[in-house]
Amino acid sequence: MKCTIRDIAREAKVSVTTVSLILNGRPNSVSEPTANRIREIAKKNNYAPNHFAVGLVTKKTNTIGLILPDISNTFFAELGRSVDGFCSAAGYSMILSNTNHDPAKDVSAVNMLVNRGIDGLIIAFSQDENKERSQNFIALLDELEVPFVALDSWIEGLSCPGVSIHHSKGGLMATKHLLSLGHRRIGCITGPRGSYTAERRLKGYVNALTEAGIPFDPDWVATGDYQFESGRTAAQQLLQQGVTAIFASNDLMAYGAYQAVHERGWNVPEDISIVGFDDLFFSAILPPPLTTIHQSVSMLGEQAWNLLHDRLRDPGMEKEYKQLEPDLIIRNSTQAPKGSC
Repeated sequence: MKCTIRDIAREAKVSVTTVSLILNGRPNSVSEPTANRIREIAKKNNYAPNHFAVGLVTKKTNTIGLILPDISNTFFAELGRSVDGFCSAAGYSMILSNTNHDPAKDVSAVNMLVNRGIDGLIIAFSQDENKERSQNFIALLDELEVPFVALDSWIEGLSCPGVSIHHSKGGLMATKHLLSLGHRRIGCITGPRGSYTAERRLKGYVNALTEAGIPFDPDWVATGDYQFESGRTAAQQLLQQGVTAIFASNDLMAYGAYQAVHERGWNVPEDISIVGFDDLFFSAILPPPLTTIHQSVSMLGEQAWNLLHDRLRDPGMEKEYKQLEPDLIIRNSTQAPKGSC
């Protein structure tokens, strides 16, 4: 049978209030011998506090909420595990909510987690092209009584700490790599239009072409949704435009592009070079291994937790937004265009 504070109070011959004060570390006038006796009895009986009940008294539950848009995507699954690891190390529990890229679920997830008594919130936003709905969501977030941190993505007009990879720099690096190999007809598979991450990775692609003196051609851009099948469909469209290389805005869509190339009876990189973004585990073991932009999931999780933890200790801290540096990982999916010298 589970030990309760009433059991401890009975054995220690003190009041329930006295036991609660000692075990919850609250100010008290209990003598040290009595306090030690209470702790020893609790330890002997493997006493585990009811965190919900403690939260009613202390207004803290040592629990944080994490909202992610798609845990079927390996990137977000790893990100969730990273955040959970840092939370656990600091003595916090984590409640995860998956929204399937549905902005309405972002709202319901925030309300659910706040009602569960979380101390703070980390949120990777679903992207919403409906400006009025986005503004209403920002108004909801501005009224929250718990601190929150944006992770990976952003909503224009939001005021909170946040951390992400430098998305546009990653898109720039990926495209410049293809340009350095001699490619001039470079296609781009974007994420959902209006998406914070997709728009910035596309911006990096456009900037690289501009710096190289290559006019932007909208026919070389196809829209995906960060899933495998959309990458396949988008790549089929780009291959019909005669591109010699493709920059896919995430690795899952790059895998779809591989499939589209193979369905034409072509090979990567002999016929088409492909670059991804994320550097998922599978990217290093594909045949051929994928050249991609690496973003450190561990560092993103750590920085998100640190920003939230700082706010938990000092809600008045400056709302800092951090952009982490991307890395280009060159593997075997890219080479000079076919027929070049």
